[in-house]
Amino acid sequence: MPINRLSSIINLFIFLFFITVITIKNAYYIAPLILVLIAIVYLITHYKTIYIDKFVKYYIVAALAYYVISLLVAIINHDSIPHSFKPDHFLLLSIPLLLFFIQYKPSLKVLSLAFATAAILAGLLAIYNKFVLGIGRAFEEINPIPVAAVIMTLVLYCITLGFYFLKQGSRKIASFLLIATTIGLVGNILTGSRGTWLIFPVAIILLFWVYAKSLKRFMIPFSFGLISLIVIASLIPQSGIQQRYQVLVNDIEQYFDGSQKRTSIGIRLELYRGAWLAIQEKPFLGWGYEGMKQKRIEQSNAGTIISLKYAAHTHNQFIEQTYYRGFIGLFVLLLFIYTCLRYFILRYKILSDEDKKTIALLGVINILSMISFNLSDALLRGKEYAMFFYISNIIFYAMTLPNKNKEN
Repeated sequence: MPINRLSSIINLFIFLFFITVITIKNAYYIAPLILVLIAIVYLITHYKTIYIDKFVKYYIVAALAYYVISLLVAIINHDSIPHSFKPDHFLLLSIPLLLFFIQYKPSLKVLSLAFATAAILAGLLAIYNKFVLGIGRAFEEINPIPVAAVIMTLVLYCITLGFYFLKQGSRKIASFLLIATTIGLVGNILTGSRGTWLIFPVAIILLFWVYAKSLKRFMIPFSFGLISLIVIASLIPQSGIQQRYQVLVNDIEQYFDGSQKRTSIGIRLELYRGAWLAIQEKPFLGWGYEGMKQKRIEQSNAGTIISLKYAAHTHNQFIEQTYYRGFIGLFVLLLFIYTCLRYFILRYKILSDEDKKTIALLGVINILSMISFNLSDALLRGKEYAMFFYISNIIFYAMTLPNKNKEN
């Protein structure tokens, strides 16, 4: 197949992935599956020319360590592999995709269009959910928390790329990205997911620090517009912001005065407490997925924690990982995160090409966002967000590496 045609196909499926991952239920795997099949065929037919850079080796080792250790722990704990392990397969499949994307890099402009279109579609769907269908929290039919995490990450991508294109003098593209930012933020607000906003001020401060000198005149009106949008949205009763804030305050007060622990925040704190007690009993290999659920039932029956027999997860990825995979499971997760984050920071520092520096910055934001979201949820256990994170990660990873083959 001609190189240009294959590149066009890759860009098309990447575009389709980002615009469908949260807007069409259960569509998250279709485009990646097709890309994986293309990647495997390519790697089989071109394996003699594939050159593996040291940074690619680091990624492969970290990803395989996470996958293999998690698999061994699951087997030792007698877990059902397909049920307890499905999102982790995405990480394994990211390896052939990474090697493929290094040879056929996605287009930065196509990515920008994909992120902006996805943010706009998500925002408009959230508005339709909330104000036309009258749904309490937008995207309840999928799950508002992982959807909100994806939207917030898309918004941060759009802001980053908007600043980049402004710096390059491409005002039309920048304007489109910043309009998408506004619509995406509205969509995120309408999901009512408070935990996804923890990363927002951190990312904005980081971006202001990066672009302060080159976009000095733009920063003040942008900041004013952003703050105005958030304030106006919070004053609209239908947005639910005031109610969600008041619920947060009440939940914390009721938990600590003992009057009511069965609230959104109270349940999380009880899950953390129960997890910590269980981790002390099996710190190294954890309880396994089924063992974790059984232990939670035992704690509920014994009155150690309030009755949480049917809680889906622990509402913190790092606590959850330690609970059912032990400290060895936590270690390989942190190793993978460290490997990717360190890579993107190093690339940002040493690269002189502005395009690649921006992509490295997107990689940093993707990982910092994932860490932030997973402090209040276990999103790498969920299919939509896990696929979104891993695909974004390998795209940015591949785009900041040089094209090399063994002949070179």
